[in-house]
Amino acid sequence: MEKIPNTDYILIIGSGARETIFIKKLLNDSKSINKDINIICLGNNNNPYINEKFSKEFFIDFLNNIIKKIYNNKIEFAFIGPELPLELEFSDMLEERNIPCIGPLSNYAQIETSKIYARNFIKYAGLNEYSPLYVVLDNKVNKENIINNLSNFNNFVIKKDGLCGGKGVLVQGIDFQNKEDVIDDLYNGIKQNEKILIEDKLIGEEFSLMSITDGNGNVKHFPPIQDYKRLDEGDKGPNTGGMGCVIDRNNSLPFLNKEDIVICENINNIIIDNLNKNGVGKKNKIGYRGILYGSFIKQRNNKIKIIEFNSRFGDPECLIALTLLKNNLYNICNEIINKNLRSNLLFDNSSMLAVYLVPRNYPSFTESEIINIDSVSDTIKKNIIYGNIEENNGNLYSLSSRTMIYLKKQNYLSDCFKEIYDDILLINSKNNLKYRKDIGLKYLFNKNI
Repeated sequence: MEKIPNTDYILIIGSGARETIFIKKLLNDSKSINKDINIICLGNNNNPYINEKFSKEFFIDFLNNIIKKIYNNKIEFAFIGPELPLELEFSDMLEERNIPCIGPLSNYAQIETSKIYARNFIKYAGLNEYSPLYVVLDNKVNKENIINNLSNFNNFVIKKDGLCGGKGVLVQGIDFQNKEDVIDDLYNGIKQNEKILIEDKLIGEEFSLMSITDGNGNVKHFPPIQDYKRLDEGDKGPNTGGMGCVIDRNNSLPFLNKEDIVICENINNIIIDNLNKNGVGKKNKIGYRGILYGSFIKQRNNKIKIIEFNSRFGDPECLIALTLLKNNLYNICNEIINKNLRSNLLFDNSSMLAVYLVPRNYPSFTESEIINIDSVSDTIKKNIIYGNIEENNGNLYSLSSRTMIYLKKQNYLSDCFKEIYDDILLINSKNNLKYRKDIGLKYLFNKNI
């Protein structure tokens, strides 16, 4: 590995679409205030955009080596995109070396990395009314205990305790039909020392609300965005990392009112406040610094429930959130690392859609294929954000996960919908990528879901 020149850097951990949109906005916004920035990106694929912009892209496995090499350089701050580096204590390692990190320390990140910890913490924070009925299964239970526990639920959801890349959830009625279908699998899982969370199946409209905070109790919120988790149209097929997302005009979703949004903002505030109270001065020198992603559902009875929390920007939600953000991202990052997040976040009021194109056999493993977008216009290309894609010898290759995401912003959702799918037909004309064709579709016909 070559020696890194002696200069100032911003360290980005991750090399997918989420990190690409963050880097793009960071570069554009820093230029607007005549600030030249240098970026080191630690990733796990040769993302074409990152390769084009930066002379070096290092791999996540080499973090310790990178830290040694950059120790004598000034690192303004680090930004962590994916969840796994948070669990692996990357933030802790960076903060120990006085490199401020936008991404919480590992014990705070348990709010994402352990679903059981999260449910217990929600109760600790006095928010249990927003949790569904749930029970924890561990290796102390036998098959009879499992059967008795499941009898408390009409329909239920099975969640593995740890990180699963958005694919660790099984929903009755979609992934399995009857309780009897899963008893043996549950028993075998817990005998392997897995912990399993069983939750009441919630019916309604899911959405996310992300908040950003500076480790000093200052919190600002992004607008609500709806992600489409299932692989296929009509919310069928397996869970994925997200196949696309939507936001309507005026930073809204058709099924939410202002009171719903305030409830979710307050929940995020309370979680962050309690994480700080539970951590600062006891285990950590700083509070929760970074993004808290609240995943919520508005049930048919109009009540809000918490599905889960993540400790980083959602992907694909952040593609919309950062595109609509009017604030200078470089300035916001500096407020965060200086524990002085004072600027109110301002957003473009446009409607917006984001649609992922993925390998044809996703989420199963698939062979890499050449991606050809040479004939696509520059106007369309500028709204393509590369994800799990690699450039070698001048060719683009799809990898095993989500390949690229296409963005469209317009005054009205109907215009977004028509234009994004017309453009995707052109993008995919020489490729064999899969995508959902119904992102945002239901809101074109029913504004009162």
